[in-house]
Amino acid sequence: MLQAAAAEGQLTELGERLIPQVHALHAANEQLTGPDGASGYGNLTEVGRGELRGIGKRNAQRNQWLFDGAHDIAVTSSGQDRATESAELVLDGLGRRADITETPELLYAHKDKAAESFARYSEWKNGEVVKAKVRHAHESPAAREAAVGLLSHIFTPEFLESLDDRSFQGRGNPDKTVSGPVEAALQFYNLYLIAPAMGGDWIFHEYIDPADGPTFAWLLDVEDFYEKGPGIAGETVSYDNYEPLLDDVLRGMRDRANGGPVAADFRFGHAKTIIPLAALLRLPGSEAGVPADEVMDRSNSAWRGDAVSPMAANIQWDEFQNTAGETIVRMLYNEAEIPFHAGCEPIAEGSRFYTLDELESCLPLGASSDHAHAHLGTGGGAGSGPDSPGPGSSTSSARLSSALTAF
Repeated sequence: MLQAAAAEGQLTELGERLIPQVHALHAANEQLTGPDGASGYGNLTEVGRGELRGIGKRNAQRNQWLFDGAHDIAVTSSGQDRATESAELVLDGLGRRADITETPELLYAHKDKAAESFARYSEWKNGEVVKAKVRHAHESPAAREAAVGLLSHIFTPEFLESLDDRSFQGRGNPDKTVSGPVEAALQFYNLYLIAPAMGGDWIFHEYIDPADGPTFAWLLDVEDFYEKGPGIAGETVSYDNYEPLLDDVLRGMRDRANGGPVAADFRFGHAKTIIPLAALLRLPGSEAGVPADEVMDRSNSAWRGDAVSPMAANIQWDEFQNTAGETIVRMLYNEAEIPFHAGCEPIAEGSRFYTLDELESCLPLGASSDHAHAHLGTGGGAGSGPDSPGPGSSTSSARLSSALTAF
């Protein structure tokens, strides 16, 4: 697109300065290498590698007793190179080594053709409902206004007017085409998003009006929200293909509570893993879909992609057990302690600790807990003696295990 405009003499002064910037960004991208030596798009940046090592280091500091070499660590990945490298980097931060096994059926479920959910999810993802929601957002007056505002910094008015009737092939991918001003503007918005992690002196911020940032973020969010997030209220097809992953996490916590050897169970996937898992857990912003006759936007949904699934997104559960053999769990979302959803009852008002029995009752898809084992001393949680944590506190009960799901 830039080259076409340059050939026609239709670039602004900023547009002219962008050409070497885009070339430099693509060159920097090609210099990224993965664990197998392959280079190019999709590999981790040095910023990303540092974030993952930091997650491992902070987990080790929080759970020092679990990483003293006397306890087993289980590490699984989706099998994709970037997920496997993420696992290696977190282990590096922990100061531990472990074999990494591949479980794509759990951590790359949207690609698992053997899964019962595959055909139904694929039909949803590629179906007319998702396409219609995205199209509605792209055709909105707000989207066009933001797109024209961005592109006017780069192209002349004459070139801008021609965009409705033109399409351009994607760089390095002739099968991908960009048509219309909104799609064109999103290409430049994506450059603006990725540049900070690449290092270097970039000027992509010069064509972004800060007031238009939320509109572009919304345009990207709409597709993720419907394709793999909360989606339509009352329907679960956009995320229930990851229910086996949630079941596996709960099963691992129960195994450890029953005396199993694995004290740290780490799983590494992708944004396409974290986003549906967040919807299953009804994490902040992912509590609910929107009515079928509406399109997700800032007025009817708190879902924000940069909060739900930022780079190095992670969900961590810490498990504790007292001398009575009763088990409690707390959750960290992107390393911040949060409560489980409102259908789960903590051990005490204001606490962020939950009995494992309660979580097994309230978390599975469609479950509704009667909270019979939600409290201390009811047979499902830690005893009510001095080893029990108070509201919002840490606990002197023995730290039992840590489970981390990250991308």
